[in-house]
Amino acid sequence: MPYVITTESGSDISQELIERFNIKVIPMHVTLGERTVDDGSIPVSEIYDFYDETGTLPKTSGSTPEDFRVMFEKIFSETPDATIIHVAYSAITTVSYNSGRIAAEDFNNIHLVDSKNVSGGLTAVVVATAQFVEENPTATPEEIIAFVEDVRERTRFVFLPQTLTYLKAGGRVSNVQFFGASLLNIHPTIALTDGKLLAAKKYRGSFQRCIKNVINDFFKTYDIIPETLTIGGTDGLSQADTDFALNEVKSHGFATAHTFDAGAVISSHGGPGAFGIIAIEKKK
Repeated sequence: MPYVITTESGSDISQELIERFNIKVIPMHVTLGERTVDDGSIPVSEIYDFYDETGTLPKTSGSTPEDFRVMFEKIFSETPDATIIHVAYSAITTVSYNSGRIAAEDFNNIHLVDSKNVSGGLTAVVVATAQFVEENPTATPEEIIAFVEDVRERTRFVFLPQTLTYLKAGGRVSNVQFFGASLLNIHPTIALTDGKLLAAKKYRGSFQRCIKNVINDFFKTYDIIPETLTIGGTDGLSQADTDFALNEVKSHGFATAHTFDAGAVISSHGGPGAFGIIAIEKKK
């Protein structure tokens, strides 16, 4: 049976990977004042410009049942015998998963599975799933879902904001934490834990020093599948910081790494210039 994999735009999956694996992307949304746009339809820099001008964070929202219905209808009109595997943005963080479930009730051959991941972490799960389907074309939907449920538990994503301003504006850190971190030059990381974005280890010093320590700890903690290693960040992450991170990765014996650019959804939380590292752990 022909499988079609879908996911939300909050995966920040690149156009290259969309085309390579024929991934279908369902839009999430961003509201700037009274204007709501599809995620990915505006430059991420507009998120930052809006906050600078208004002092208010844009609001992000998940895909609606109608967004899913439109995509499902399009897929089945093009491939009537398709089976859709929807690898969803972390269900605990958005209404998207429930929207997809509601829309799927009007169709056959649609299977939804929670990736428990966001942004580049979700891309890692989606790409692994697409590769599994390519290598196992006779797999059943149940076998594919079981694969997703396994790989999502081995996907690691650590995010290092360059500023806590956006997390403070979104109510995710207190004034005391914000000013204390600023005074002491502390950069707390955000890690995905069971689908939630939670504060993790704190690092102190220049941003590049923190990047170095994040990478060192990442490789000490996780035995990763080399070809899944990905680094990147939000708009504003300098080329110097990116090059520095790539050199650090090489110093650990990894010749190269994939890169990703965070979209509007995660950028509205992490702020400009944030750094992220992602990989899938080997099976134990």
